[in-house]
Amino acid sequence: MNYVWALDISLSNTGVCIFDLNGIPVKLFSISTDARCEHKERLKTIADSLLENRKIYPTETVVLESGFFRFIKSTQAIYKVIGLVTYLFNDCEQILYPPSSVKKIVSGSGETNKEGIRKIVSKKFPELSFDDNDQSDAVGIGMCYFSMKDKEGK
Repeated sequence: MNYVWALDISLSNTGVCIFDLNGIPVKLFSISTDARCEHKERLKTIADSLLENRKIYPTETVVLESGFFRFIKSTQAIYKVIGLVTYLFNDCEQILYPPSSVKKIVSGSGETNKEGIRKIVSKKFPELSFDDNDQSDAVGIGMCYFSMKDKEGK
């Protein structure tokens, strides 16, 4: 069986939700890194976790938010993680959605904040328990993918 992975990318705490092909979450976790470490060490922590989980949950599609330009240092860090994910999942379909599109598709408004996304995601999947907003954002990214897929009739 293959899975769809949805990731809320961050160098400090990446949220991951792994879905079955019907859009049901099967695993939810975060990958936290130590801010005192160099970027290369933090990227290795993320890579190690992704690769370990990929052994258990073979990947068909990876969905993530495209990067955004807000603060130069955080933007650069996010693009490092996006590059890492692109490399690690180079054999999979990779889909990037702008953050505003994810918010609009999940909530109906492109201006919804993280807490708003979390409330919507919690209503859809009340059995899920979130350790952080990165996890609920990852679920929201996956919801966006499955909603778009349904609209396209795939």
